[in-house]
Amino acid sequence: MSRKIALIIIAVALILWSVLPLYYILIAAFMWETDVVSRPPQIFPTNPTFSNILRVLGFPAPGITGEMLRPAGYPVVEGLTNSAIVASIVTLIAMAVSVPAGYVLGRYNVPKRNAFLMLILGTRTLPPISIVIPYFILFKTIGLLGTHLGLIIAHLSLIIPLITWILMGFFATLPRELEKQARIDGFSRMGAFLRIVLPTASSGIATCAIIAFLTSWNEFIMAWILTTGSKAQT
Repeated sequence: MSRKIALIIIAVALILWSVLPLYYILIAAFMWETDVVSRPPQIFPTNPTFSNILRVLGFPAPGITGEMLRPAGYPVVEGLTNSAIVASIVTLIAMAVSVPAGYVLGRYNVPKRNAFLMLILGTRTLPPISIVIPYFILFKTIGLLGTHLGLIIAHLSLIIPLITWILMGFFATLPRELEKQARIDGFSRMGAFLRIVLPTASSGIATCAIIAFLTSWNEFIMAWILTTGSKAQT
């Protein structure tokens, strides 16, 4: 019994150790600066305010003495909107390219298949920082620096190889008898792909779409270097 109580105490202590910093960060968003740095720390905001939230979202808000304060830093809403636009377009294009590419590489022994696979794998070994400077110089030359299109192209170069590689392995595991039966029933190769293979692989395709979206959404180095200071900043 005593051992069980000790384990409960340790578990509660670890939970508090993990949760309390997050809780304090949360309540600090609703506190004035003087309250945040006060000693002892406040467990609950004694003078809560939404001014910090409004300023981060890009709106002016009253300060602690009543004067109006300007928005703080880069508008978060605009950055989130840009991120959503870029990630959505990247996901659509990446899936449109990677699904048929992964299907062909995973199901058929196409010429130069191994060389193409090594090319895909090679692109995944390059850290993004090693290619962002060439992109910066290229986009500055052709006028795509600080644009949605430039960032989309840069993200596609990272995401299409990744998603193609994942889908290639997924398509390779699907039973080939499904396609053979569809061909026997009169489907063309394209018809079997669209009506049989794609519905069967819908879960894997949906998973890869989520991976593509989150990879683009979370990518920082390229977005920071290629869009900082522009209206396309994410």
